[in-house]
Amino acid sequence: MPIGTKRTGMVFLRDFDEGVVRTMGSELINIEKDDEVVQDYAILIEGVNGPDEYGGAIPVIWQNPEDVYQEGLIPHIAVARTSITPAMGRWFPGGREYMVRSSVATDKKVAATGQTIPSHVEIKRWAYPYDIAYEIHLRAKLRWQADKMLRHVGRKFWAYGQIFLTDSEGDSRGYFAFQESVDALDEVTDIADRMIGWTISLRCQGELDFNDPYIVPTSQNVDVNVSSQASRTEVG
Repeated sequence: MPIGTKRTGMVFLRDFDEGVVRTMGSELINIEKDDEVVQDYAILIEGVNGPDEYGGAIPVIWQNPEDVYQEGLIPHIAVARTSITPAMGRWFPGGREYMVRSSVATDKKVAATGQTIPSHVEIKRWAYPYDIAYEIHLRAKLRWQADKMLRHVGRKFWAYGQIFLTDSEGDSRGYFAFQESVDALDEVTDIADRMIGWTISLRCQGELDFNDPYIVPTSQNVDVNVSSQASRTEVG
């Protein structure tokens, strides 16, 4: 494999979490909490007025244990990551995403060919493929509000769709995402205290980078004539 010129970024769970939220149309807005201005994700949905604290936008929250301190404002959208399953059908053992000149490398000349190669290269292994499951809970007080929220979010996450995110190199990526089901989310204790909604179950064909790129020296006897022996550009 020849020495390349471009690195590929890394992705992990937070990147996919933010990708789900941003793909549905959410944006960071400034709100006031505890007498200070902070940023929260929120989404504007035509015909549905969110809490006054969010200027009419609908708050998007994470439904995780550490979020119990977040106010339960209605309407809202809560995103929960429910499972992370290895996708062995998409796994390619061995190989690498890239091999590029290292930032610490110097030039050296190979006596056998007279060509100049870097003294060190940086290598990144393939990310591990995973199916990442999410549940998107749409909660409102009235049925028509919940239905409008479902219509807006559901068009983003149809049976065949994509989640868009940004990797560590700042490059945009798209990953296939599939709607598994849409289920009713109704909690009615009495007519004055009820919550109506929907849950969209989503499966994203993602990948997770568990291994950092690493730097190794090139072999002294490496042959960089890639047209005749590309495989010998492997490091020693």
